[in-house]
Amino acid sequence: MRSRTLGGGFEVGGKPYDVTLFGATGYTGRQAARYLSEHAPPGLRWAVAGRSGARLELVEAEAHASGVVVADSAEPASIEAMVAGTRVLATTVGPFAHHGGPVVDACVRHGVDYVDITGETAWVRGLVDRHHAAAALAGTRIVPFCGFDSVPSDLGALLVASFIRERWGQDTRRVSASFALRGGYGGGTLATVLHSAETGELAVGRDVLLLNPPEHRGDAERARSADLDAVRRDPVRRVWLGPFPMARINTRVVRRSNALLDAIGRGYGPEFTYEEATEYRSRLAAEAARLGLRLFERALAVERMRALLRRFGPAPGEGPPAAAREQGAMRLRLVGEAASGRQVLATLRARGNPGGQVTVMTLCQAALALATQRDALPRAPAGGVLTPATALGLPLLDRLEAAGLQVEIGPVVRA
Repeated sequence: MRSRTLGGGFEVGGKPYDVTLFGATGYTGRQAARYLSEHAPPGLRWAVAGRSGARLELVEAEAHASGVVVADSAEPASIEAMVAGTRVLATTVGPFAHHGGPVVDACVRHGVDYVDITGETAWVRGLVDRHHAAAALAGTRIVPFCGFDSVPSDLGALLVASFIRERWGQDTRRVSASFALRGGYGGGTLATVLHSAETGELAVGRDVLLLNPPEHRGDAERARSADLDAVRRDPVRRVWLGPFPMARINTRVVRRSNALLDAIGRGYGPEFTYEEATEYRSRLAAEAARLGLRLFERALAVERMRALLRRFGPAPGEGPPAAAREQGAMRLRLVGEAASGRQVLATLRARGNPGGQVTVMTLCQAALALATQRDALPRAPAGGVLTPATALGLPLLDRLEAAGLQVEIGPVVRA
């Protein structure tokens, strides 16, 4: 069938939809549908997908979507039909290790670009092993980690390394990232954490080079990639830094980005290291949070404690409290060090709960980038199980900035 062009100029190639949002009746999915209703350009056809046709029709009416697709990850035929009918598949249906495999399998078979909001590194390692080679050969972009985990971290590191390369003509030796957050977490996040603890995926995720290809898993790289497990004072940001709970996700993604870019001669630098931390105003607060994080990790290893968390925490489909949503905010500061020792400071700020509004913005803008400006995205690597930085690059950062993300970058000037 010959391709036809919609009013907005998007090539459909016989497929009913440019973007399909799977999981549109869940908490995050409903927010994503509303976001697409407000930000999808004229002429772009997008569908809401999920298990319940009746609930989907309500979301369709509210968000003015182009159509409804009934699909269930437990029913392979429905997943096959959903994927075959779209050019880009965006999904919020987790835990992804439980629900996501059939969707990615179908996307690779049909050559459909894919984005999700997973933070499950062990699951993505499996995707790399099963699908990276085939997707790379076909030019299909499979892009996990398109939520708060790990778009700000991955694009922030890319921004810093690009600044150092373009402004000073040097490699990047080190990037230290730190978060200051306000907000809460929803039932989907808790369900994913508990599932990962029960299946052993959390333990697998402790591998600091988990997502790296074989040529970037050497002893030297491993030695300089240890997770931050201490408290220290930072002289540039003038705060105390302590362990960040999401660092075991984001750092692995940034290292994969560097490794994939290195394979095409655009890596950040031969000695590149990346770490993440949480910012604190006092050492006491940082040490207390560090202890609390350790106790929480130990609790996850105990079945009875997991049962209590499941009983008293938010249920899947529930979001964080209204106050957390309304007062949520994110600030990410990245200090980059060039080979010469010169430093740069980049700051990314966003309003909204990081696990809610920020995740919805990054997911939807990633899907829209693939659907509407694929020719403007990085040409290499052309496909594979990629990262936000390698599949979408700085064009995605430009889209996010236009959508409200505040971005600042410049050299560090010492007094």
